[in-house]
Order: sequence, then C-alpha cells, then structure tokens
Amino acid sequence: TLICALALLAAACSSAEAEPATTTAAPTTTSTTTTTAQPTTTTQAPPVSVNLALDIPTDIAGPLNELYSWLADKRNDPPAMPTELVTHLEPVSRTDPGQVGAVTAAELESGDAVAVARVDNDIVLMVNDGPGWRIVGAAMDGSEPWLGPNPRMVLILGSDARVGENQQRFRADSVHILTVVPKSEAGAIVGFPRDSWVQGPDGGTKLTNLMAGRGPEIMLETITELTQLDIEGYFVTGFLGFTNLIKALGGLYIDLPTTMRSGNNWANYPAGPQELTPQRALRLARIRKGLPRGDFDRSFNQGLIMQAAMDMVQLTGIDMLPEWVQILDENTWTDLSTEDLLTLGATAFFFPSDQLVNTVLPGTVGTAGAASVVYLDPEAEDVYRDLEDGLLTVDADE
Repeated sequence: TLICALALLAAACSSAEAEPATTTAAPTTTSTTTTTAQPTTTTQAPPVSVNLALDIPTDIAGPLNELYSWLADKRNDPPAMPTELVTHLEPVSRTDPGQVGAVTAAELESGDAVAVARVDNDIVLMVNDGPGWRIVGAAMDGSEPWLGPNPRMVLILGSDARVGENQQRFRADSVHILTVVPKSEAGAIVGFPRDSWVQGPDGGTKLTNLMAGRGPEIMLETITELTQLDIEGYFVTGFLGFTNLIKALGGLYIDLPTTMRSGNNWANYPAGPQELTPQRALRLARIRKGLPRGDFDRSFNQGLIMQAAMDMVQLTGIDMLPEWVQILDENTWTDLSTEDLLTLGATAFFFPSDQLVNTVLPGTVGTAGAASVVYLDPEAEDVYRDLEDGLLTVDADE
C-alpha cells in the first residue's frame, strides 16, 4: 500500500552514509501511481420483440405482436387486455410462437368488430369497440382457456311474438338459465315452466306474462331476485330470429330420446337422430299438448335444441366464431357487451354439448284464481344453490 511504501523509503534514507557538508544531495522525488478499480459492466440484451408474419391490417396485428413479445419476454409490457387474463397468461411462455394459422373478423350492427386469431395451436379473441383492437380472451396450447370470469351465466328468453309484433315486449314462452364453466368444460341449461307463479313488481303473476309490455329487463330482475344467482345478462329472440338462426346452421340435426307427439295437426317427431327444417325445429320448440308432461317436456325439448345447435356450431370450427357472433347479433337482443358476447360465444367450441346438464325446475300444476299455474317445488331452491358455481350436480328432473 501507499503507507507501506513510504515507510520503506524512510528506512532506506536513515541507514545511508552521510555526505560531506560541501556536497548538496540531489533532491529525491517519489512518484506514486493510484489505480482506481473500474466496475464490471454487463450489457443486458434488449427485450425480445416478436413480429408475426401477418397479412392483415396493422391495427389487428399490433396487439398480437405485443402479446407474443410479452409471452416471449416478460420485460415487455402486456397488451391491453383484462387484468384476470394477464394473470392467467403470466406462466405462459412462447419463445417461438410459430405460424399464424388464420385471422377472421366480422363487424356487428353497432359498428363494433370481433376477431379470432389462430397462432400455431393458440387461439386469441379480440374486439374493437371504439378505441381500437384489444385482446379479451385466449385459449393457449397447454393451458386452460380464459373466456371471461367463471362461471358464465345468462338468461335465454324465447318470445311468443309473431312477425310484426314487438318481440322484446311480448310473452316469454321459453325461459332458461344457461351456465358455462370453461375451465371445467361443463355447464347447465335450467328451464323454467312458462306458467311458473312468481312475484313480479305488481305482485304474483305467471312468469310468461312478465315480459309483456315491460321488456326483458324485468325478466332478468325477477329471476335474479328469485334465484339469487349472479346472472350477467340476457338474450331474447322470437319466431323469426329463431328460424333465421336455424337457417344459418343449414337445418338442425338432433337426436330425440323419445317420440314427440305434436298434439295438433303438425307431424309428430320420431325418436332418434333426424334433420329438421327451420320450421320443423320451431314447431318442436313450441309443441306441448301432445307431450306427457306438457310445458315441462316442452322446456326440456328447448334445451335439447340448444344442445344440438351448439354441436353444429362447434363443427364449423372456431374460425367461424366472428361470423356466428354477427349472426347472433342480427337475430337476438342482448344487454351483453361486445366483449362478453364474443367470449361467451367462444365457449361453444371447447367442450361437447352433453356436458351441459339439461333439466327443468320441478313444480306442481295448480290454480291462481281462474288461471292454471305452476308452483315451483321447494327442491327448486336446491337447484339454485347448486348452480352458484355454474355446475349442476343435482338433476331437477330426478
């Protein structure tokens, strides 16, 4: 060290022989060099940037590139998407995203747009509802799909309105709660007998009459109050909308468990697999007089139709999802956002329809004044509570 060097120099001078007085010793100059250690610097590579080969508009490609850049290197910021989806995708890594299989999009009547992108075996859902395209759902290869918060739970209403009548303010002759739990690949269709006696805003009334003159919002409010379930919204369609949906499917392929008698001048329905025209499918959804349990069996048949339609939609492939959302938007009324409409529609592609438990609430036929009504049995409460997680372990028909 510098201190040791100075000490050694002093010792050497004191032991040297003295020079004569007439001689002047040359001055001694000591030079010291101080070396400052430089910190070791490591140059960190910049965050990985992924640029997918996309032959699509840059406003759609941008969020996809941001997503895969983030999946390749979490130092990047994730694209605009729900916080729950960010958390869900945090463990996912994509150092090589592979090839873009397809990107399909469709515009809705509102001006919003929806899109599905397939990148290798990944599926990414996107919407543009004003500020630009953003990611709203994903099913990444090797992980569970995220298609909105679990469970999904909506009210499906079939209006008795004919063409030319107000389909949103007429009687609701088909009333079902549809639930889907994508991570469990299961769900339920729970039907309400249309003549169920419920407490509406004006007192006791048939469930079917609630929507007449008031609209679907009162149906959602009443059934939410009755069941205490977290139902996120509703869909309404009428005769025309129903037949248009079946036309879009090219008819309805359905496997009926038993022979269905129409009870009027319509042709009966044999047991087993068969193809129905849109008109025949509508009649199946309406018949009740020839069925052993009347409206209970009709509600069950309506659930069978939903399951059959789901299987047919699934066969078209998820690239068709934007077009199906567009068709649904044109033939139904809903209070769901575009984001919820897309993610809910996507659930149809991830498990077979027989994983939806199709059942009808139990009840007893009676009267209220001069009206024939259905009083829901106490066991209906067990169904509501069982359905809180979106799954049904108790069959209301048993």
